[in-house]
Amino acid sequence: MLAKTSLLYGIINCKCPQCHRGNLFMDSNPYHLKHLLAMNQRCNSCGLYFEKEPGFWTGAMYVSYVFIVLLVIASLVILHIYFNQPIEVVMGVNLGIVILGYPLLLRYSRVLYLYLFVRYKKSDAL
Repeated sequence: MLAKTSLLYGIINCKCPQCHRGNLFMDSNPYHLKHLLAMNQRCNSCGLYFEKEPGFWTGAMYVSYVFIVLLVIASLVILHIYFNQPIEVVMGVNLGIVILGYPLLLRYSRVLYLYLFVRYKKSDAL
C-alpha cells in the first residue's frame, strides 16, 4: 500500500500536489463525461490555487501528446513486431484504447502537468 505522502499516491488518486489530501477534480469518476475536466479552483485542504495563470492547462496537451505517442509505439512494438500482427490490427487496437482511455488520459495529463510545477510540502503532511 502506498503512503499518503508519496508522490505516486498523489498522482494515482488525483490529489493536490502540495498536500496530497485535497481532490483536484470535483467528480472522482473520469467516465462521467459531463464533469470530465471540472476541477476545484483551490485545494480544500491547503488552499493551493490549481490554475497558475490563464491558459495554464494548455500545457497539459503536450503531456497528453507524449502519452499517446508512447502508447502507439508500445502497441506497435508489442503487437506488430513481437506478435507479428498486421498493421490494421495494431491501428484498431490503438483506436480502441485511445477512445476508451481518453477520459483517463485527459485527467492524468492535467495531474502530471500540475505536479511538474508544484512540490509537496512536508509541513502539510498528515
